[in-house]
Amino acid sequence: MEEKVIRQLKGHSGSQIFLMQNTNGLFIRKIGNVERNFERLTDLYSNFYPVPVIYQKQDEVLDMEYIHGLDMKTYLLSGDLNHLTKFIIDTLNKFAKNAIIKDYTDVYEKKLEWLHKEPEIPFTKEELIARLPKKLPCSQYHGDLTLENILYSNQEFHMIDAVTIEYDSYVFDIAKLRQDLECKWFLRDTKTLIDVKLKNLQESLLDRFSGSDNNYLLILMLLRVFLHTKPNDDDRKFILKEIHRLWK
Repeated sequence: MEEKVIRQLKGHSGSQIFLMQNTNGLFIRKIGNVERNFERLTDLYSNFYPVPVIYQKQDEVLDMEYIHGLDMKTYLLSGDLNHLTKFIIDTLNKFAKNAIIKDYTDVYEKKLEWLHKEPEIPFTKEELIARLPKKLPCSQYHGDLTLENILYSNQEFHMIDAVTIEYDSYVFDIAKLRQDLECKWFLRDTKTLIDVKLKNLQESLLDRFSGSDNNYLLILMLLRVFLHTKPNDDDRKFILKEIHRLWK
């Protein structure tokens, strides 16, 4: 059986993502901007984190395991919240082992170079950097740890779409999770009512990692999404509303 495309999947990284099928069954093919996924997934897999198996990488094409399971919108409707909370906290605890303190000032300067060009943002680059914590634990990390990038399959949770990035700390992963837990980014196109569960999950997370309870880190993660939105579209309006709410 020759390879065939089953369907194209939605992504936010500028890559094309397809559900494919060949003689061995279903798999995921990502095209474009894949080196950072390949690097991070390889590292996490070698350290026994539950991420997709990589089948092959050729230039800008990455083939990997297809994990058929529940997304977190579906899981949280009736699944065990304690099970998910334990998975996330256990994963972050493991990430945090052997962390070393790093000054992220230069990273902020580099990643926010574009910020002075955005009149919709209620602060300058310098104002945001002044409020961000500079010294944080550099550690093992996912790089884009959102609820959208967690799946539940065969009674276990799996993390997908990990990425190598300069924000190389579990603290940034927690801030990224808050994008869904507090801002509810992953629910923006639905009317799913799981607010209490999300609040409880976030409270458990920040109780364990109290140093990560920082709204400016959350703003920093929202700015990563802002860069992939277009003027006047609903996604940009959503992000801007949250940024204005958090900036005090």
